[in-house]
Amino acid sequence: MIDELCHFGVLELARLYRRGEISPVEVVNAHLHRCDRLNPVLNAFLLILRDSAIQASRAMEALFQAGIDLGPLQGVPVSVKDIIRLRGTVTTAASRVLLQEPPDQSDAVIVQRLRAAGAIIIGKTNLHEFATGDPDPAGPFGLVQNPRRIGYHPGSSSSGAGSATAAGLGVIALGTDTGGSVRIPAYLCGVAGLKPTTGKVDLDGIIPLSWTLDTAGPLGRRVSDIAAVWTIWGEKSPRKEEIIGQTGALDPHYFDQSVTGWRVGVPWGDYFGQLQPQVSAAFQRTLKILTELGCRMIDFNPRGVEEIPELCTHIMQAEGSAYHERYRDRENLYGSGFRERILPGRELPAMTYLLARRRQLELQEEWLKLARGFDVLVVPSGPALAPPHGQNTIEIGGKHFPFRPALSCFTRPFNLLGWPALTLPNGISDEGLPTGVQIAGPPDSEERLLTLGYQLERSLGLVDKLGIEPGHPAAGQRSE
Repeated sequence: MIDELCHFGVLELARLYRRGEISPVEVVNAHLHRCDRLNPVLNAFLLILRDSAIQASRAMEALFQAGIDLGPLQGVPVSVKDIIRLRGTVTTAASRVLLQEPPDQSDAVIVQRLRAAGAIIIGKTNLHEFATGDPDPAGPFGLVQNPRRIGYHPGSSSSGAGSATAAGLGVIALGTDTGGSVRIPAYLCGVAGLKPTTGKVDLDGIIPLSWTLDTAGPLGRRVSDIAAVWTIWGEKSPRKEEIIGQTGALDPHYFDQSVTGWRVGVPWGDYFGQLQPQVSAAFQRTLKILTELGCRMIDFNPRGVEEIPELCTHIMQAEGSAYHERYRDRENLYGSGFRERILPGRELPAMTYLLARRRQLELQEEWLKLARGFDVLVVPSGPALAPPHGQNTIEIGGKHFPFRPALSCFTRPFNLLGWPALTLPNGISDEGLPTGVQIAGPPDSEERLLTLGYQLERSLGLVDKLGIEPGHPAAGQRSE
């Protein structure tokens, strides 16, 4: 029964809570018990907030008993990436640079909103140093394991968030995304993840990597879990009341809408065409399902996409190194991966940064014009399956590519453009590793992405196949 309680998503918990069939205390205790059992293997959490989580669960149970309903997240266990400030804890960003900092005096704004909605914070998750995306086996907290196959890469940099969500160590995890760090862990670990429109989520209380490219987003095993968070964060949503409904619980029928006639842009060309065979097969099955749902596939020729990785690197290095000037007195504490990726920004010519920002604005304008021809854009979440820890290259079509830029090549464009993008599992390889599909759209199209994602997730039927047990599903249990 303990592990069964960890299978439930937001919709199931909301229904069972409001019927009085289970309590937040039972659910939180079940998740804490599961953390005790699995975190020594997965290393997903840096800090488990046992006492405060139990106290909060009792408070939420008392509110239910008093007839006070805070909405769909009331009593839902949530984890927070340890680059997001949480009062009473030391936000380490997984770096020796911050280990001796005093505890935070207040929560980040996104945490404040979740607490006000009744969510229960159960712990802080592991990450790559300052969200740079490089796993560092010599770092202070060690590597996170992918629950789908121990010894494999769980994604960057919200690696703990992806691992925890896939293994049922919390219903929702909060991550950050500068070049794909919500979506890459989501797709490699086989869960859903949303990068919202840039600027739509308040980042106050989150240690920045790049002011221009940063966003924060939720990970969950179901698209409906992501949607529940969006009802809290997306305050500008014109249909928030319709999504939540009159009961306070998430309306399960809101996203159950027809997508017949939707125009789905499918990029063509070499950039999005270099895929491992099993990734390509899963993507083709996904396009077939979308056609069966009534969508119209439209060829889309993305402009300037080959430029985007370098533009993102220049912007991230310039802004990241500027922020980290405050730690010059302790820069010997940075890990080698952070030094190599960010500190070269100190020597970056101002003209290089300014030209990158100018080209960003040009590409944003060009892509918005092209976006008039479709409702959403669909691309693979990444070109390859999760590699083993320690493997530095990924093989695609007989060629070897550096694994980090390869894994982020399909996610970075939407950071540069500022577009929202949703990833969800679309297949399981022969090795039991997930593949993912990414649904993106122009700014402020989150509800459109969630609607199509909900329909696609239901048609694929992978949530139960993937499960929450490490090593499950077995090799060969592929989606057809």
